[in-house]
Amino acid sequence: MLAIKKALVAISDFESGVKLIKQLIDFFDDWVTEIYLINVIDIETVQYLSDFRGETIEDVENKLKIERENILQKLGNTYTDSHLYITYSIETGIVSEVIIEESLKEGVDFITMGTKRERIAKRLLKNHIRYVIELASIPVLLYPV
Repeated sequence: MLAIKKALVAISDFESGVKLIKQLIDFFDDWVTEIYLINVIDIETVQYLSDFRGETIEDVENKLKIERENILQKLGNTYTDSHLYITYSIETGIVSEVIIEESLKEGVDFITMGTKRERIAKRLLKNHIRYVIELASIPVLLYPV
């Protein structure tokens, strides 16, 4: 008998979220029954936008949270008629660290992240995906989006 699998799906936008969930459904079929969507607001991006826009860090972060909340709700509604139980969270911090912390807190079986196919080698050498792969104690699945 197969155990219920819970996946953490790190997303950045609606389109990549749909692609990642669809690929999980196609690949795992009924094995994955619970998905924890996470969108991490990068603290460095918030600081940059705050300086660039002349707004406070709190204002920029609140605007980003509202925007991302809409994306995550829309994703959850897209899959309401499927066999999946979807929860989500918006966190702020260093992307790779937050993904690892949330995977431990939520007790997921694996982490799923999207990457641009044409730049995968470059991105693996220089971004958050690399750190998640190095630090995670569970499998990390990468899908081109």
